[in-house]
Amino acid sequence: MKIIVIGGGAAGMSAASKIKRENKDYNVTVIEKSGFVSYAECGMPYYLAGFFDKYEDLLHYPISEFIEKRGINVLINTEAKEIDVENKTVKTEDKNFHYDKLILATGATPRIPDSFNNFVYSLRSMNDAIRIKSKLALSKNITIVGAGVLGTELFSLLKGKYKVKLISKHERILPFLDDDMGNVLNEIIKKSDVDIEYNSIPEDFTVDGNGTLIKTHIGKHRSDLVIFTAGISPENIIAKNAGIKMNGHNMIVTDDYLHTSRDDVFAAGDNVTSKNMVTGNNDYFPLAQVANKMGRTIGTNINKDLRKFPGALGTTIINVFGFQVGYTGLNEKKARTLNYNFDTVLIHGKSKSNYLNGNDVHLKILFDRKDGKLLGAQIIDKDNGAWRLNTLATAISAKMDLYDIVYSDLGYEPEYGPVWDPLIIASSLGLDKISEIS
Repeated sequence: MKIIVIGGGAAGMSAASKIKRENKDYNVTVIEKSGFVSYAECGMPYYLAGFFDKYEDLLHYPISEFIEKRGINVLINTEAKEIDVENKTVKTEDKNFHYDKLILATGATPRIPDSFNNFVYSLRSMNDAIRIKSKLALSKNITIVGAGVLGTELFSLLKGKYKVKLISKHERILPFLDDDMGNVLNEIIKKSDVDIEYNSIPEDFTVDGNGTLIKTHIGKHRSDLVIFTAGISPENIIAKNAGIKMNGHNMIVTDDYLHTSRDDVFAAGDNVTSKNMVTGNNDYFPLAQVANKMGRTIGTNINKDLRKFPGALGTTIINVFGFQVGYTGLNEKKARTLNYNFDTVLIHGKSKSNYLNGNDVHLKILFDRKDGKLLGAQIIDKDNGAWRLNTLATAISAKMDLYDIVYSDLGYEPEYGPVWDPLIIASSLGLDKISEIS
């Protein structure tokens, strides 16, 4: 059987590797338009901030691992130009590839206005990271446009080594956070002597001998380097031209087994919709862990539908000036839009037992007022925010309610949390609210 994979990122290489592991005689070809496959995109901000020096450290495996050890035919610097779904061929610049099964893992591209392209850098690919790293060596003043996950973390990691300005079109950073948690984070980062321009977007760029002059809603300033992190768009032109079904946001629609509208064409990664595990609706979760699991699921299902992909929660955790900041599931805005009858608890606790002088923990949970099911969580925690958030994400995935969480038998050690951990306290207070209603 001939398998063609378009895209050598997390989803594509995960699918290709799983297929070859279970079907050694299959002919698997990966077509990747850049010069790299299987690299740690989430590690790029740390590379730019100087946590390590070699970009090669971002590679999960060298290409030789896939070609020589796993038997996958990897074509880099090769762009798939067209898909003919009737004749089952993929066309590149100079060759046609026949397939029995096709996997679309084309990812996403940075969202940058065309008029800005010649003035700004994006951080999406390994090539982007290498270009920005070389530019950083000549830069002192940096502007980051976009205060979402990537922009906020990059801003946090670069500050201290460079003079960095962050432009947010919102009145705070990380707009997925609810207002109360967002305001907590804003107060925390004010103590780090930050330069953030809120409620602003760039209007014009001018390059001269002194760098780039940036005009925004608020005013003008100069930078040696401008990095645009204002979101991404699914890269689906080739799929759309082939007649693969899309939703209104240009994302490929798949079924539970990750088939597209053509049974012999699968899709996975940042170019597809994914079921929201809370709502059951199609959603968009362009995250590495989701893409990897999608790819592996396709590898399992390449011959027969054996495993459903259950969806995702969008669980996200990042480093913001040493704080672990993250969220999972629904926020208030989404819960309200979907007419959930929900309530919330926000607590300010400690990360360790009192006698060990733990740091502040700000934890918020959203839950259904009818049955106490956990719907979402948000955290700002300097010590163990990741494990607390991941515990709550697991609880949402397992459809646990507040009672289940309160009586979960979590391990206790004073250095890692108080005997009444903030996530247990929050769930207990939520359970009290449910009890008052009933």
